[in-house]
Amino acid sequence: MKLPAFLKNKEVQGWLIWCCVTSLLIGPCILVAYRITYDTASTLTRIVCGIFAAAILSGILTWLGSEIWFRMRLKKYEANRKNARKAKRKKK
Repeated sequence: MKLPAFLKNKEVQGWLIWCCVTSLLIGPCILVAYRITYDTASTLTRIVCGIFAAAILSGILTWLGSEIWFRMRLKKYEANRKNARKAKRKKK
């Protein structure tokens, strides 16, 4: 299956990952919000607090994942450059 051109953009991929992670974390974060808030807090406050926490947490997780992925790709690129320079020196 061929991906559309806009899905090859790294920013679009990052936002899609963020949306997926946020949707996975909404339920657990709402449950945590119910556990840590007082009984006098309204239901809407608890739900909004859980959604906000899920968005923040997924942003942090997505950033960490993107940073790790970027560092791995950078190391691979630098290793390929180093090997290419060595091969070029051997040819001379």
